[in-house]
Amino acid sequence: MNGASNFCTKCGVPLGANARFCASCGAAVVPLSKETEAASTYTAPPVNIQPPVAQPPVYQAPPAPQPIPPVYQAPPPPQPAPPVYQQPDYPPPQEAYYTPPQATSSYGYQPPPAGIPGEMIIGIIPNATKKKNLIMSETYNIIVTNHRMICALMTSEMIKEESARHRGEGVGGFFKAMGSGYNLWQRYLQMPPEIALQENPGNFAIYMSQIRGVKFKPDTVLFSKGGVSVGFKGGFGGGDDDDKNTKPLEIDTIAGKYKFEINDMYQQQIAETLRKAGLIR
Repeated sequence: MNGASNFCTKCGVPLGANARFCASCGAAVVPLSKETEAASTYTAPPVNIQPPVAQPPVYQAPPAPQPIPPVYQAPPPPQPAPPVYQQPDYPPPQEAYYTPPQATSSYGYQPPPAGIPGEMIIGIIPNATKKKNLIMSETYNIIVTNHRMICALMTSEMIKEESARHRGEGVGGFFKAMGSGYNLWQRYLQMPPEIALQENPGNFAIYMSQIRGVKFKPDTVLFSKGGVSVGFKGGFGGGDDDDKNTKPLEIDTIAGKYKFEINDMYQQQIAETLRKAGLIR
């Protein structure tokens, strides 16, 4: 460069090789020393520009899994409340005596076919006559047990059958046949009460639990031997009873009153039966 710099030191415009003045600003070109020239002619080694090193990607954790929303389920239909346990309405324990259904005014009540457990015959009230209407009467043999009084109707057919049983027995059979109606009551001493009740549709029962009171007053006996009795008349209902050959028997129940007439010949037997049953004193 002949001691001249390549560029104007004033304005920096490139200078010719032999220029002494700057063509741009007119400044004199200052000659350079050898060291300066050498420094000015030094070419810097090319800078080795390395491409940027690719940085590894920053690790990013995957997003946390989101909970799956629950599937909608309809609520179960309301269940009916369980039934409340009800204590069975057991009937109260029975008393010592059998208690039948409510009494009615009719005579057609029939107890269970099996009868009453523990029922025993206490005695018989024979030939008790009861008014059917103003003109007619009916005769009953009343079987007295520890639970009831069974009124067994005595019919003409029964008397005929009983009389026929004694045919061919001679004179004794004749008198037995004549007294069949009076002695028919004896058949019930060996007959189960339930069979006696079902013997005839007209039979009926009066239960002890239905009875409110019994009226029967036999004659007072002062002396008795064999078939002879000595005493005086008793009874209730007025002095007219003294002229009768019968005694009134009245049974008062919750369904009404039953009135019978009792033959005098059976009055002591009947009184004893009613006492044993606890119906009179």
